[in-house]
Amino acid sequence: MPKKRLSVALVVVAGVFAVLAIETLENWSGKPETETPLLLGTNLWLGYEPLFLASDLGHFDENSVRLVECASSSQVIRQFRDNTIQAAALTMDEVLLLRERGLDLRVVLVLDISQGGDAIVARADVQDLADLRGRRVGVENSALGAFVLTRALKKVDLTVKDVTIVSVEADEHERAFLLDQIDAVVTFEPVRSRLLAAGAIELFDSTEMPNEIVDVLVVRADALEEHQSHLITVLRGWFQALQYLEQHPDDARRRLSVRIKLTPEQIEQGQRGLRAPNLQENLALLGGQPSALEETASRLSTVMVDNALLGKQVVLSDCISAEPLMELSAR
Repeated sequence: MPKKRLSVALVVVAGVFAVLAIETLENWSGKPETETPLLLGTNLWLGYEPLFLASDLGHFDENSVRLVECASSSQVIRQFRDNTIQAAALTMDEVLLLRERGLDLRVVLVLDISQGGDAIVARADVQDLADLRGRRVGVENSALGAFVLTRALKKVDLTVKDVTIVSVEADEHERAFLLDQIDAVVTFEPVRSRLLAAGAIELFDSTEMPNEIVDVLVVRADALEEHQSHLITVLRGWFQALQYLEQHPDDARRRLSVRIKLTPEQIEQGQRGLRAPNLQENLALLGGQPSALEETASRLSTVMVDNALLGKQVVLSDCISAEPLMELSAR
């Protein structure tokens, strides 16, 4: 899936964040919390799997946090917009689109930055990107798919009008490709690795879009106070899962392989195409005025406007919230 921008400086000023945390925690409190769990929606993407690893390791009580796996990012967006779920794992371009439509949300965590995990793969007879002219290209009906395809085609002076777009939901990418219903597909891990193992070739990946595909955790603004402790549970579980992946990689990949139907070796290879910022890096990304993440989102917004993927420049200055991470850090 997605996700890149221009470089982001990861400078952590520990003293400043400590002071900010103390000042902010009093403000980020108040209303009694609901007894209902926080519903967090995701689609199948290797970068989101630490959430399911955290659940498998017992860090999420189903009375406080429930993961809702959707067939595609489009479905995640619909459920988030309709308030069927209160939190969601989304790409930054999807966040910008939701903000353009007026949805009040808060970005509370950078989950991962794609460094090769998103790609365009094609049948072996497709020689290169230029050879996509007139070909059938499968794309999920989402901002990310359009964004990646637009950026790739621009490299060879093509536009989406030069290819035949076939709308394919994420859970159908592999099937449509193997049944010869499409010649190429804009996809992501774990489907990328499975198609490459089946003989597909890679024409383009997110290493050519540095820092433009960023995955984030967002929460509806009207649910933020109501689910404070539940959100802290999610954040703590996320970083515990990242730590487990680092300290017990073999067991972690074995657990994930059962869920996403990749071998542990394929998971290891796929993880090389992702970078998951740790707690201090996240504090650096989300903290400050403007935050590094806000500046990154602004650059992405400009790219999307230039490519007609957004109708206007979108600013996220009031939507990026480091307070939950600060509370976690202070505990």
